[in-house]
Amino acid sequence: MQRTVFLILLVAVALAGCARQQLQPTVTLEEFQQKTAAQATNSDKFIPQGAFTTAQAATTEGDHTDYILGAGDLITISVFESTELNTETQVSSRGDVSMPLLGRVHIEGLSSSEAEKKIEEALLKDYMHSAHVSLFVKERMNQQITLVGSVKQPGTFETQSRKRLLEVLALAGGLADTAGDIAYVTRKEANSTDNRVFLVDLDALLTEGRVELNMLIQGGDVIFIPESDMIQVDGAVRRPGPYKIDGEMTIDSAIASAGGLASYADDEDIKLIRKGKDGTREIVQISINDIVAMKEKRYSSIKGNPWQEMLLRDGDVIFVEASGSRSFYSGVGFSLGFMGTGFSYTNPVK
Repeated sequence: MQRTVFLILLVAVALAGCARQQLQPTVTLEEFQQKTAAQATNSDKFIPQGAFTTAQAATTEGDHTDYILGAGDLITISVFESTELNTETQVSSRGDVSMPLLGRVHIEGLSSSEAEKKIEEALLKDYMHSAHVSLFVKERMNQQITLVGSVKQPGTFETQSRKRLLEVLALAGGLADTAGDIAYVTRKEANSTDNRVFLVDLDALLTEGRVELNMLIQGGDVIFIPESDMIQVDGAVRRPGPYKIDGEMTIDSAIASAGGLASYADDEDIKLIRKGKDGTREIVQISINDIVAMKEKRYSSIKGNPWQEMLLRDGDVIFVEASGSRSFYSGVGFSLGFMGTGFSYTNPVK
């Protein structure tokens, strides 16, 4: 009887050890490093097209909080010095209004006070010694702001007044859990087909209180919030799941984010799975000793050293294999479906 039990235990341990063979490495560590170093590391993520500038530059354009004029608005313009110049007109689809003496004046995208100032300056330039202009919006056409990307409720929203970035994000229910740290605000340049793209550091705005980054949003703006770079840590770790890449994230720091190795982990058998731009997936096996050895070789920075090729990238999957004997005796088993990798793994010991 004891011999039978012993044989059963030996078979079970052998099967548990075989479970680790379901994820076979496809390249050696050296081959993986060489291939990764030769590949371009530029992100394939969508980035809006246009002339880039920082959000601080937007604050220099004026801190007006009144309504922003747009196509379809019905307005009345009064000139204190000359009632003959008073007019009621509609902003054309091109953003212009017609006035006596001046002809067409482009006012789309301006606040009421900005448009008043523009008309005054035009009158003073060629026609009058003194001019005081008052502009009243009689009928407002709601202006649209579009939010796309990693927000809870993407879509197009209407507003009748100029709002700041955080107010507009609130219209979309706020940021999604996967949101990155940068917001792209695309704005069409006046009298041009070109775009201007403002970059807003959301991390500095939300965590450091940099209120100057809470830029004013105008009708027609498109706000894009990209997803942050994400990895998956699974297998024999304490808290498997997706994690954001925070700065220069390494394999051991990702495992630490997942609570560290489980008691049944095989620290000599950690798999890094990476999808290439051609759609193929490489699986490389690495041990904790390999990680420590590479990190000891780095100098003042990770960059330029062998460890650089092992820094984690968006979509990487880290899978810590289980030691056959330890997973058997602990009575722990797990199953894993990698997010979009096409790999699945089930430990039969349970």
